[in-house]
Amino acid sequence: MSYYTMAFVGMVPFGSLFAGALAHAVGAPLTLIIDGLCCIGGALWFATRLKSIRRHIHPIYAELGILPLAFEAPQKVE
Repeated sequence: MSYYTMAFVGMVPFGSLFAGALAHAVGAPLTLIIDGLCCIGGALWFATRLKSIRRHIHPIYAELGILPLAFEAPQKVE
């Protein structure tokens, strides 16, 4: 059961523990500002790498039949 919980919940318990300790040290408003800035920073970091991720993932999805292979060259009809 603990493996299922860790897979489903992930690192949330550790993040909550960290946020609680940070709120105790610097206060709740500043903790929310720091957490918000971390979320924005993570989203920006992910956005800058999205094209690279998409380029690596698209062939795998096409091989599995999830997406059509849109970047294939058209076949010559003879």
